[in-house]
Amino acid sequence: MKTFKCTCEDQQILFFESNHCVACNRTVGLDDWFDKVEPYDLDETTGHYYKADKPEVHFQKCDNNAKYQVCNGMVNLNTYDGDEGDEVLCAGCQFNETIPDLTVVEHIPLWKKMETAKRRAIYTLKAFSLPVRNLSEDPKNGLSFSFTTDRDVTDHFASRLEDKEPVLTGHSFGHITINLAEANEVARSHTKLAMGERYRTLLGHFRHELGHYYFDQLIFGSPEKHELCKHYFGDDQLSYQDALDRHYKEGAPANWSENFISQYATMHAYEDWAETWAHYMHIMDTLETAKNFSITGSTSSNSVETEDVDDLSLPQDAYFFSGQTSITTILETWIDFSVILNSLNRSMGLNDAYPFILTKPVRAKLSFIHHAIHNRLHEMPEYPEMVE
Repeated sequence: MKTFKCTCEDQQILFFESNHCVACNRTVGLDDWFDKVEPYDLDETTGHYYKADKPEVHFQKCDNNAKYQVCNGMVNLNTYDGDEGDEVLCAGCQFNETIPDLTVVEHIPLWKKMETAKRRAIYTLKAFSLPVRNLSEDPKNGLSFSFTTDRDVTDHFASRLEDKEPVLTGHSFGHITINLAEANEVARSHTKLAMGERYRTLLGHFRHELGHYYFDQLIFGSPEKHELCKHYFGDDQLSYQDALDRHYKEGAPANWSENFISQYATMHAYEDWAETWAHYMHIMDTLETAKNFSITGSTSSNSVETEDVDDLSLPQDAYFFSGQTSITTILETWIDFSVILNSLNRSMGLNDAYPFILTKPVRAKLSFIHHAIHNRLHEMPEYPEMVE
């Protein structure tokens, strides 16, 4: 995630989650374009906000921003006809179908974590120019979210709540449900240990479930793309329930790391796709962050040249989004940078930030994701191998 700057005299750095400038104390936030955190001035006469370069366009804080401080969204009050609209939710919050029970005050800070992860995930999707539409914009194929729980927040979600249906994190026809317990560090760590997972984050959940959504959007509707996908990820028409039962009974194969990014990816072709999609998004977002702070670098003399790194750095770069940057270059840069990333964590006494191995089959799957996003699957070979 890149950083932004306020327009004040100090040119104060702004982060993606910032809601005010610490130097000039102006309100800052995201508007409907969802691509930049920027400052807003308050018109004390009307109570509306405006940007200095367009004072005629009026904004107000998203209701969830003003009432609960769970987002930093700003709502454009001007319609295309010049009148003032009646929308009270920002572009990010308009994706929500169900929010947590706010009569339980302990849910609110966890909801804020949900919103932070969701917005980061959506920002990257928009940076890739992928279709990101809510149900109002696209009732048939739009995206929506539910954040709720079936457990008691006061004991870190250990106890079941009476009269609550089980809440399972997952995706169904564009609707993504994430259990609020995933935003609780204790509950998520307990699940991570119980499941024997190497990596479990809230942002990872969003990216994984969004991977299922974009499989439907990018692959499923095209017989040709779907058939090619099977060569890389396996036959997704095999029984999902049988695969699920087998996975939790027998676990992953002993040699799983030779062909899969994670143990869960071995369960079914759908999960292999979603896990690989999530890792592609992790890689690209982290490389963007590294480039923003000018810390992408090499650890060996065989690494790519500096100009190649410049080409892949920022998702805002039109050349990058055209798909012209080689996935091979991206992954070679990532492998070099992940060594730096893990070494920094070790210096702080932390576990590796990226404890995964990108084998040749995994790199081939990441290549497929890359080409699917850029609509260049016609360039992929029929059988898995790395491509330029």
